[in-house]
Amino acid sequence: MSPWYVKPMKLENESLTAENIAAGVAYCGLMCGLCFLADKCDGCKTANNRCDHNCSDKGCPQKTCCESRKLAGCWACHDLASCEKGIYSLGNMSKVKAFATAIKDDGLERFTGNVVACLTRGLSVEKGKDFDGLPIPEVLAQLRSGGL
Repeated sequence: MSPWYVKPMKLENESLTAENIAAGVAYCGLMCGLCFLADKCDGCKTANNRCDHNCSDKGCPQKTCCESRKLAGCWACHDLASCEKGIYSLGNMSKVKAFATAIKDDGLERFTGNVVACLTRGLSVEKGKDFDGLPIPEVLAQLRSGGL
């Protein structure tokens, strides 16, 4: 276990490892494997993409932008801080933008390790409301502390 993130406790679902979560991080920073559609969808970077944002008439602005710029995700973009497209329309109150910011600042491995630590402490990172309605700096602080 690497020392740069909080050591996770035992998870009920053993497949929720940092490595499995990292494999399914969407362009925007959402974690496809934690989505309510995970049993029907293989993630936004696959042909079997069932994400509501991708399936809308407009499509997903984050996916479109990243693919056109050949970026692995929004975290690789120099415009992330000022972006308010699509799922980032909440600006400084977007937990998803906070996730992308954490990946940009800390790296994917550290980010997903911190997500697992939060999950093991009972926080609902993706599906629930534990990170909703918080400004980006507060989301980042909670993530980086492993939910402590």
